Amino acid sequence: MGQRPANGRSGLDDDGFREAVLRQVRELTADNERLLQSVVRSERRFRGVAKAVWHVQEEERRRLARDLHDGIGQILTALANQLQRIHDDARAMDNLGLSHRLGDALDITRSALHDTRELSRLLRPTLLDDLGLVPALNWLARTLGERTGMAISLHSNLGEQRLSSEVETLVFRITQEALTNVIRHSGAKEAQIMLTRTRQGLRLRVLDHGHGFEGVAATAEGGAVSSGIRGMRDRAELFGGKLLISSTPGEGTTVQLTLPLDPADDPQTKSGIA
Repeated sequence: MGQRPANGRSGLDDDGFREAVLRQVRELTADNERLLQSVVRSERRFRGVAKAVWHVQEEERRRLARDLHDGIGQILTALANQLQRIHDDARAMDNLGLSHRLGDALDITRSALHDTRELSRLLRPTLLDDLGLVPALNWLARTLGERTGMAISLHSNLGEQRLSSEVETLVFRITQEALTNVIRHSGAKEAQIMLTRTRQGLRLRVLDHGHGFEGVAATAEGGAVSSGIRGMRDRAELFGGKLLISSTPGEGTTVQLTLPLDPADDPQTKSGIA
C-alpha cells in the first residue's frame, strides 16, 4: 500500500490548498457584497415608497383641511349668519320663546363652526406652509393648552429660519403626536417643546413631568402609546433621524428626535445664502 501524503490532503499541495480556500473566500465575499448591495437597494426602494405614501397622506390631509374650511366651514358660516338674522327678527317682534330657541341653535352652529375650523387646522395648519415651523408649533402649543388647560411652552433657536417642507412637516407631526401622548397619558400640568438647530442637524425634545412609565409599558404590543411611538420612530427613520424616549415612573417622560440636515433641507443654503 502506498503512503498517504503527510499532510493528508489527497495529493493537494500546500499552495494548491491555500489557493482553493482563497478562491472560495473571494467567491463568498463577492456573494456577500452582492447580497449587501441588494439589501441596500431594497431599503432605498422601501424608503422611497414609504416617503411617497407619507407625501400622499400629507396631501390628503391638506385636501381634507381645505374641504373642511372652504366647504363645511362656509356652509356653517352662512347658517350662523342666517340664524342670527332670524334671531334678531324674533327679538324685534318680542317673540322671546322663538328667540331663545334660535339663540340655542346659533350657539350650537357656532360651536360646530369652531370645531370644524380647529379640525381643519390640526389636519394641516396653513401656518406651517405660510410662516414655517416655529409659528406652527407656537399655534399648536397655544391651541392644545387652551383646550386642555395644560401649560405648554416652546423654546427654539431657529428664529424665522425656514427648513424644507418635508423636515418642517416631520417635526410638526412628531411634536403633535408626542403632545397628544402627554395629554392622554402623563397626567402632567406642564409640557415643554425644545427645538434646537445644531451643527449636526436638528434636535427636538418634548418633556413633561407627569406619571412616566416603565419601558416595557410603553412598547407593549397593541397599546395606544406603543402605536404612537412606533409611528413617530417610523417617520423619523424615513429621514435618517433617530427617536429616543426616556421615562421614569413618577418623574416624567422625554421624547427626543435627532435629525441630520442636508444642505437641501435648508432653503437658504439652496438660495446661496450663508
